[in-house]
Amino acid sequence: MQVLNRTAPPARTLAAALDAEWSDRWSDIRPDADWLLLAVRDDTIGEVAAALAPYVPQALATHTSGATPGTVLAPHFQRFGVFYPLQSFSREREPDWSTIPLCVDAAAPADLLFLQEMAGKLGMRAWPVNDEQRAALHVAAVFANNFVNHCYTIAEQLLAEKGLPFELLHPLMRETLAKALAYSPAQMQTGPARRGDQATLERHLALLAQHTDWQTVYAALSESIRNVVPSGVK
Repeated sequence: MQVLNRTAPPARTLAAALDAEWSDRWSDIRPDADWLLLAVRDDTIGEVAAALAPYVPQALATHTSGATPGTVLAPHFQRFGVFYPLQSFSREREPDWSTIPLCVDAAAPADLLFLQEMAGKLGMRAWPVNDEQRAALHVAAVFANNFVNHCYTIAEQLLAEKGLPFELLHPLMRETLAKALAYSPAQMQTGPARRGDQATLERHLALLAQHTDWQTVYAALSESIRNVVPSGVK
């Protein structure tokens, strides 16, 4: 029903898309607001909550962070929780909301039920996830998304240095993901570290001599693979 933002243009743009009211002043929040969705940076959640609480102390306040506990809202609101969509969002792509897990948590059972119902209205599946579970989930998501994407970036730049297109790796990337989704990723692990092929590992490290940071990443990941899956297993 209402969009608040520190600066007017983003508030106006989003409000127009939602057919909602907007303001760039916290004090303009509707006094009858019963649910607040704080979609802000992690390090500003507490600050924004403190600014809004005096105007709507009775509201259910929720944030959308995976890494920050819901209790960050406790000093400001009696009713608080988390409404966290587990997905990476980019302006260039429209997400399929029906496939995105929505992790919910709340201090009161009635508020948790409300958040689960709201997830259903959005066509999403709600997963009750507490603060401790969500912290581990967020770390896992960094490995599965941010770190993997950075590895793609390294691969793309290595190929570009030799005049090769990144699309050469696309079939391999698709097959790797398909196997990880169908089976345990540890079971599907391949490569020189999995095989214990030290000669190949050393050649690869030599090829990365001009990129010492990538060398470090390669060595660390190879050692981690050897620790998770016994070397020599094909």
